[in-house]
Amino acid sequence: MLWVRSDQLGEDRLDRLGDGGQGVVHGLARPPDGLRGMRLAYKRYKVAFDTDVLHDMCGFLDLLRDRDRAFLEPRLAWPAALVYEGSPPTALPPSANPDTKVVGFLMRRVTGAFEFTSPRLGRTTPRGLEFLLNDDAYTAKIGLQVDDGQRLRLLTDLARTLDRLHRQGVTVGDLSPKNIVFTPAGRGRCLLIDCDSMRYRGRDVLTQVETTGWEVPEEEEKATVASDSLKLGLVALRIFNRSQDSGDVGPLRGVSAELAALAARSLSEEPHRRPTPADWLSVLETVGDRWTVRRSPAGPRRWTGSYATAAGAPRPQGEAGPAAPGVTTPGRGTAGAGRVVAALVAVQVVLLVLLGHHVTRLLASAGGPDGSPAPGAGGGPHSTTTSASGPGAGSKKTDESPSPLAGAPGAAVDYARVAGHPEAREVAETFARFFGAVNTRDYDTALSFYDPASPVYRLESQAGRDQWKKAMSTTKDSDLVLGALDTSGEHTLATLSFRSRQSPGYGPAARPNDTCGDWRVTYQLTYQDGYRIHGAPWDGVHYEPC
Repeated sequence: MLWVRSDQLGEDRLDRLGDGGQGVVHGLARPPDGLRGMRLAYKRYKVAFDTDVLHDMCGFLDLLRDRDRAFLEPRLAWPAALVYEGSPPTALPPSANPDTKVVGFLMRRVTGAFEFTSPRLGRTTPRGLEFLLNDDAYTAKIGLQVDDGQRLRLLTDLARTLDRLHRQGVTVGDLSPKNIVFTPAGRGRCLLIDCDSMRYRGRDVLTQVETTGWEVPEEEEKATVASDSLKLGLVALRIFNRSQDSGDVGPLRGVSAELAALAARSLSEEPHRRPTPADWLSVLETVGDRWTVRRSPAGPRRWTGSYATAAGAPRPQGEAGPAAPGVTTPGRGTAGAGRVVAALVAVQVVLLVLLGHHVTRLLASAGGPDGSPAPGAGGGPHSTTTSASGPGAGSKKTDESPSPLAGAPGAAVDYARVAGHPEAREVAETFARFFGAVNTRDYDTALSFYDPASPVYRLESQAGRDQWKKAMSTTKDSDLVLGALDTSGEHTLATLSFRSRQSPGYGPAARPNDTCGDWRVTYQLTYQDGYRIHGAPWDGVHYEPC
């Protein structure tokens, strides 16, 4: 559990984000030690609260199984550290320290994928679910268009999040679109904010309150599974009604009679009759499958290999990426690059400082400390693991069903081998956008996919960034296959196979004149407003010339 003194936050540089009845929220210019690399907000309370419950909430994510944490952490702006004044604590719980005053907490800040910039609104703002409680004319006017298929995916993600929380003894309580932000990209994702208002294993940090128009019946207990179930039904009705207060089931019935029936049952005044989020999930997943088929009468879209979109242009919101047959065979693509990999190898950064003008070759190397190929490289991309095969393996598929594919301008990633993992789609999309930016020479966008807190990279200076861009200047990558995904450790480990091409002199350090190579790299990823590339251990990098 992390404790932070309020004077460590640089309060003179705090960015005021909001001021409500319970407290004031500020954005931090830089995170304190122990939370490096995170974009954080600081909530300072104005009302009485239970410091002991808040302390226990801060440790919640650490208690979860790895798979549950990997799912919940990117969906919750959860308390991460206590902020205090006075003497450092010497005992637990916090209330046992009379000279220590807890004044608030640090949490994840809403940024990046969960924001949008609207010329109409004149600012960048969190993409709150409340925007979807308006008609399509209004949302189009502010530049936020979310169709019924995307709303269905968001509702599914919300139900899945509630189900996971309920299994852990956490109920939301004040569940309303004001406390939910979202991104429609990929499969869609909701982020729950104001998490300190949730009931944590039967205990409350704050007195339970409810948003007007989203209350349970007066005599009913707040912050229960039944109250969350009622409000999930209201969310389902109102995001399809495009209404702030309508209870009409008609629009939802147009999507699915089964969903309309669940929503109607959710409004029951008898709490035990309301369907739980788990009850919703099985129906939502079935309806989602039917919806995809119904919206694509010509059959699944297949990737054509053409990228007509301007270089660096973002994919339209909610575009799930084209489906496609297996990956093309090695040698048929036009892309590749060792420098993408080698920029991830920590030992090469040390050499970079020592050898200066050889930056291009060092960044191109994915070998061991002496510049030789990494262990296992001699056997080619298939030599070490069975979970990730080399580039082009997807071309051996004999069926004609399209592989799960994440597409972006300039690149596409086949993730069929890990499609059952809940994070597979987002990880694949991250790599598609990163490699796509490299291929289209949108290097500033590519650099934004690195974890700024990583000790591996020295890209904070303009000189370092310019060196990186020069090293990448002839790079093209293709035949990208996400073959393995592990979220059980400190970092998410993602094994990617691909083919690289570059000009002579830009190859790996041990083979600088190679112009084509097959790579298999196990990347270390962190999650900060989306996945970020943290590094790649040198023994997790394997190379073979084409």
